[in-house]
Amino acid sequence: MVADSTVIVQHVCSVIIFVVCFSGIYEEKISPVSVVSCASILTLLGWFTWDWWVGQDAIPSKLANFTPPVFNTQEPSASASASSSVTNLNGPPPNLSGLGARHAHSTSASSIHSTTSNIVPTPHYPPPRAPGDSPFSQRNSLRMATAKSALLIYFTLLGLSPILKSLTRSTSKDSIWAMSFLLFTINIFFFDYKTPPLGSEVKNIPASLSTNAALMASTVLASRLPSTGQVFSLTLFSIEVFGLFPVFRRYARQRTWRGHVTLTTLLVIGAGGGVGLILGRGGDGEGIWDFPYKSGIMGVFIGLLVTGLAMGGCSWWLIGLQKYKNEIHGPWDVARPVITRRYDY
Repeated sequence: MVADSTVIVQHVCSVIIFVVCFSGIYEEKISPVSVVSCASILTLLGWFTWDWWVGQDAIPSKLANFTPPVFNTQEPSASASASSSVTNLNGPPPNLSGLGARHAHSTSASSIHSTTSNIVPTPHYPPPRAPGDSPFSQRNSLRMATAKSALLIYFTLLGLSPILKSLTRSTSKDSIWAMSFLLFTINIFFFDYKTPPLGSEVKNIPASLSTNAALMASTVLASRLPSTGQVFSLTLFSIEVFGLFPVFRRYARQRTWRGHVTLTTLLVIGAGGGVGLILGRGGDGEGIWDFPYKSGIMGVFIGLLVTGLAMGGCSWWLIGLQKYKNEIHGPWDVARPVITRRYDY
């Protein structure tokens, strides 16, 4: 497994988008219902895409497990061939009456039919597959398990939202911002950026320090929101961003490279445009630029420029610095074994 720069960009942009959405909800510029609704719709689309990919992978495995039919190609028995020959020899000559000719024709046809019935292969199909062994039943059980997990998470968050709302009531805002920044920094630096090679099995991301830090940061930030609905929306949005979205990104990276690059570009545009809209004036005269659309476009442009410099410009700069590298040899170097191919017989 190797680390890909596009994976790093995707995760950093996901964190930026979450922070931008929280800022918009906190400043009452964005409706929390619209944020969680769009995220839920995108999550459903991603799940449908993933289920379609799983179905595409199940078809070759089903064909690999298919047993071809066995045909019976036994030779006709000697007695059957001898009897048919005797019947043909004992038949009347062709110049007899019509009745005898029809009798000879029927006798020859019956002999030919008996011979061809032994030559034509008879297919013997394998026994039907058990219901539990079918890949389609496995997919249905996986869908039911996913639906149960989604409903469990939904109702659990719905019940815990009033508790999370008053979780950090006695804590100052400065402590909350500093704690959230530290937790998101841990999430970015300790995230598993290794990309599985193509063709290998993609497993779900286990509970790790990075995921727990991101969920804890989102919980702390959600506790500063005034209403229970906002707390529920932001917490559910954080689970979709930091819990489900990384799994889809890894599977998309494995399945299609074009989709992976397209997803990276969309995340960069979304993160840059979101930062530009948050920093923009927004009609109140307190921002950097004149109106939200201009600030959003400037944010997208700056985001693409910074991403291009980080992924391309810095790489070329490091490659150009290789000519200034001096390799010093001395007695402190690690000893290297010398292998000689010498055979004494």
